[in-house]
Amino acid sequence: MTSNLLAEPRWAHAAQALVDGCIDLPNDEDRVALLVAVCDGLGDELYPAFLKVLWHIGRHGDHAARAAVARALVHALRTGRLPSGRRGAWGASTTLEAASGYGRTRSLGPLEYLCSWHAQDKSEPALTSRQFDAAARAIMDLIAASREARLLYCEKLLADVDDPICGALTRQTRDAVRALASAWAEGAASADAIARFLNVLCSAPARAFPAALAVPACATR
Repeated sequence: MTSNLLAEPRWAHAAQALVDGCIDLPNDEDRVALLVAVCDGLGDELYPAFLKVLWHIGRHGDHAARAAVARALVHALRTGRLPSGRRGAWGASTTLEAASGYGRTRSLGPLEYLCSWHAQDKSEPALTSRQFDAAARAIMDLIAASREARLLYCEKLLADVDDPICGALTRQTRDAVRALASAWAEGAASADAIARFLNVLCSAPARAFPAALAVPACATR
């Protein structure tokens, strides 16, 4: 998912190690610490590698494997420690400091990161609709192995999109994320919730956004 990874990274090995840790560690605090350590060890530049590990578990893991990681995500969501990656705020000036509360970057959880990457990335090749669907579906299926994790994540997404001051997502993307989260919270399958996201993203009027962001990402692929 990024040019900085090894040519043949050991995704299955990394995914199995994360699952084993979530099963074997004695408590939720230790499981969340493991998630955070894996994410922080990769750093912001390689956060997509962390998403790839989650994708591998969601795509290839059995229910027990997915549920083990999903249970850890429950505690991460409850304690505000969901492993996140940093992406540029959509309207920020390049002169602003990233460390500032109103700086150039914002922390995004796995799904929000994918949504931003597909919908509004202009600095690197964005995810195509097909890539976004595959990545988001696997991660959502992983999360949905725990009903509590799914509902908590939906609550987080809906709270995030109702807080435009954070600056991480455009209005267009927030509307699409709201549609995804609402459908998912109501019990829609991941594929159907993702379809809602893509439909809203593609149908949003271009005039509602700055010129640089006027063309929906899906319109070019």
